[in-house]
Amino acid sequence: MKKNKRKTLILWLLIFPVLLFSQIDSVQRFEPRQIKADIDTLISKLKDIHPTFLSYFEKNNLQARIDSIKNTINNPMSTLDFFRLMQPIVTVDGHTTLLYNGPLSDNEENPLFPFKVIIFNNSLYIKENLSEDKVLVKGSVIARINGIPSADIIRNLIRYIPGEKESFKTKKLEKDFHIFLALIYGSFSDFEITVNKSEYNLKGTNWEAFQEVSKPKFELRFYDNDIAYIYKRMFMPPKDFMHFMDSAFTVISEKQIEYVIIDNLRGGGLTDLADSLMSYFTNKPYRLMEKQKTKISPLTKEYRETKKAEGIIQDGYFIQEYPNHSVDRKNRFSGKTCILTGPLSYSAGTCFPAAARCYQNAFIVGEESGQPLLSNGGQNQFMLPETKMVCMTSLSIVYMPCNNNDQINGVFPDFNVTPTLDDLLNDREYTLEYTLKLIRENKLQ
Repeated sequence: MKKNKRKTLILWLLIFPVLLFSQIDSVQRFEPRQIKADIDTLISKLKDIHPTFLSYFEKNNLQARIDSIKNTINNPMSTLDFFRLMQPIVTVDGHTTLLYNGPLSDNEENPLFPFKVIIFNNSLYIKENLSEDKVLVKGSVIARINGIPSADIIRNLIRYIPGEKESFKTKKLEKDFHIFLALIYGSFSDFEITVNKSEYNLKGTNWEAFQEVSKPKFELRFYDNDIAYIYKRMFMPPKDFMHFMDSAFTVISEKQIEYVIIDNLRGGGLTDLADSLMSYFTNKPYRLMEKQKTKISPLTKEYRETKKAEGIIQDGYFIQEYPNHSVDRKNRFSGKTCILTGPLSYSAGTCFPAAARCYQNAFIVGEESGQPLLSNGGQNQFMLPETKMVCMTSLSIVYMPCNNNDQINGVFPDFNVTPTLDDLLNDREYTLEYTLKLIRENKLQ
């Protein structure tokens, strides 16, 4: 890319609680005065640093809720207790969360719920049985866990997932259900579950049972003689990302490919890399963001000083507006591009299809993306003085292309793909399959 191009480097990461799956002999507990002091610090700092938390706090009358929580604190508490109390108040967007890095269980070798699951229409389905009782098969509905209806558990746990949209939070919970169940409901060596009106007593499992073979960061496939498929796990790391894309589009040019499918079903990473990827398949001017309003705070001082020539300070925010731009590419693709999206297309994974749809640079296929077009981004952290817990926080309000001040909806696809339960249970590439069908039936017009 040209060296004089104006660039905005924003790290979009989805940070979730980090857990240590270790046995412990004792847990440090903090006195009520320490817990209450950290609650006050947490709320005060979020009001000062987070771009929209103050208005959210006042609009939802959260002070009454905070006062009520503090009135219940009469005994020493652990950091896990603190997480359970305050995480639902913190999770106003997908970049803002408390990080719990303490132990998960007390001397339990197998404390985890022994199933991988699918959440579909607010019901909990077995995707993979990790228990010793193999009579429970894929697709079975788990109605209750330890006497609690699964629908109630899902509804409760979603409150602990950072994010704005229910669809995004549900998919994140689905992936980490075993973790959040243990975090919020406690660790057990045995689970009483109800499946198809039958009761089962099952032993828990361990963390190793949930380990999966990691997919490569990037992949280039070809279908038929004229279709290329590009997979990227995230918009990062920078050098590897740019090297792969340069190589991929060189091969695509040599093969005279007519259609490129970009898998954007999971998001996060650097908006600069999303911006660069756009330049490989369009010669129209575009921008990844219309505007960014960064809250004035100590956490944004360095960024503001670096970018001070590019914006203005107004009403407590550093405001940057971005012009459309174009980039010359030697191997620019001139055929038709499809971008796959879904509920986990978040952060840079929403900015990217938002720009493509706004400037009509590609067809969007799949499901609505996971982040509203007007929402929060950027990220930094601060530590609470007593418990030493870390809070990640958004720093800016981000206006994505053609946002129309929409704080609810993400990017809607040009071609909607609704998965079946069978698709989800069997990890089918249903969005890719549908896109290939569109191309083969010549429906991308």
